[in-house]
Amino acid sequence: MLKQEKRLIAGLLGLALATAAAAQTTAPATAATAPATAAKTVPPAQPATPAPGAKIVPPPPAEQSGDVAARIKENEEKLAKAAAEEAKRAAVIKAYEDEQDARLKQLAREKEERDARRARAAYEAGCQFKSVMSDDDIARCKAIHRN
Repeated sequence: MLKQEKRLIAGLLGLALATAAAAQTTAPATAATAPATAAKTVPPAQPATPAPGAKIVPPPPAEQSGDVAARIKENEEKLAKAAAEEAKRAAVIKAYEDEQDARLKQLAREKEERDARRARAAYEAGCQFKSVMSDDDIARCKAIHRN
């Protein structure tokens, strides 16, 4: 789309320059034919073309036509709508990321609890009451089962 617009602008600029050059290269009219040719052909008004690289400043809103003002307003509305959609999209992404963070924290907490239960079970498995036990084994098993 941008490439087409550039080509269109280049074509219009070339046409404008060609008509301006053609108007300058015509032979000056004699005094006798000047009124007759002036009445027949009126040169079209050429808009001033800015120098390349010059910044184009739009005219104030009071000087713009209704169509241009409507297009500007429509474009501003589109930009505002796009900004609102982008803000919604950002909010949805943030909510999703927050949900994922909470889920990861919950999974880490559950894993930690499972590991603690396994460690506790392994610790308790180290103490099995037997018919013959030393005093150290009995003391250790009492300490394990007290906790």
